[in-house]
Amino acid sequence: MKSNLYNTKIFILIVALISILNYSCENKTDEISTNTNIQWKENSIVEKDKGVSSIIIQGMANTKWTASITEGEEWCSFSLSNNISTKEGTLTDGTNTIYVYYSGNSNDKSRKACISIIVENEESKLLELTQRGQTYEPDLDENDGDGSNNGENTQKNAWAEIPEYKNNANFEYVTHYVTVDGKKIRNYSMCYDKSHKAALWVAYPLHKCYQGNIDRTDNWTYDPEIEQKYQIYVNKAYKEHPKYDRGHQIPSADRTKTREMNEQTFYFTNQTPQIGPGFNQSIWVNLEEKIRKSYMCTDTLYVVTGAYFANSNTKATDNNGTKVDVPTHYFKILLRSKSGMSGKWVNDCNASELQSIGFWFENRVYSDSQITKAVCKSVSEIERLTGFTFFPNIPEEVKEDFNTIDWYLN
Repeated sequence: MKSNLYNTKIFILIVALISILNYSCENKTDEISTNTNIQWKENSIVEKDKGVSSIIIQGMANTKWTASITEGEEWCSFSLSNNISTKEGTLTDGTNTIYVYYSGNSNDKSRKACISIIVENEESKLLELTQRGQTYEPDLDENDGDGSNNGENTQKNAWAEIPEYKNNANFEYVTHYVTVDGKKIRNYSMCYDKSHKAALWVAYPLHKCYQGNIDRTDNWTYDPEIEQKYQIYVNKAYKEHPKYDRGHQIPSADRTKTREMNEQTFYFTNQTPQIGPGFNQSIWVNLEEKIRKSYMCTDTLYVVTGAYFANSNTKATDNNGTKVDVPTHYFKILLRSKSGMSGKWVNDCNASELQSIGFWFENRVYSDSQITKAVCKSVSEIERLTGFTFFPNIPEEVKEDFNTIDWYLN
């Protein structure tokens, strides 16, 4: 009896020990899963040029891992010199870095690669790498949103910066295109008012893909898309210079990638008689520089610049002696993602992901050349002043207000 009782106690003890060991192993596996961290060292969105990104794996020492490029192996590799899509390693000191090398993207559209990482005793984790395309936009037919229908708006498919078209016999809608690396892309679009001989708005995307080392061409000439009889001729300065400059709407400095891009900013249709000293040469140019240096981002920044005529009381004189209307006001409005690197087209973002702001100026001399909230308005307010609807495909709440902190303003 004592022997049987002893054996029973030993059996119970063994079962208890096995249960404890099993519980310990299960907890150990859970601990590995909980403590292992796999993430991109920096942003998972990269530019169109070739480069390298890194993945950080942090976990328990001596844990084995395997990484595989499951999508995008034709342009991504774990080696700089060879096409390697699978890599293995061990977390000897608890941390490993995996380098992912990628080639340049010559296509218009962005592309994605997928990297699957399996850590010992864990489920696989999938990371995505997005590489920008040449235009950073969904593909559009070259006629979509370019105004070739002269007012019958294709707004649903139009580019994000294009305001709603208005039917007006005096309005002509034009988009200027350029060729970059064999691709035809838009440079900028405009609503040209033949009665004022001025663009009421000029809309364009702003991104470093439009930036380069081309100097100002300064070759002022007629816009080939608008009949010359409706254009101001200012191959030289206005007769009233230096009072009036030939004020750009899309700045020359925003288009320096190619000579063709820059030359198109010197069309007569892209300028108006703008007060020079104290305005165009001070606060206005400071705003243009701030937009390029502080607001341009990894995502595309969308800009609309415009001239507003509250009246036609003031005239300037072109090189032919023709009197032309001088705008009473100018404005710029901006739209971008809040993060600046969402990797999404703004029309696909929700309201919480977007921010907009407007800048409103009289065409006069300003004593202060700094950009402050005193010259800011909401996009909605500028819509009410001008009668145009801007960024028509984004939520109205994005246009109704702005946060000066988001735009680095006092």
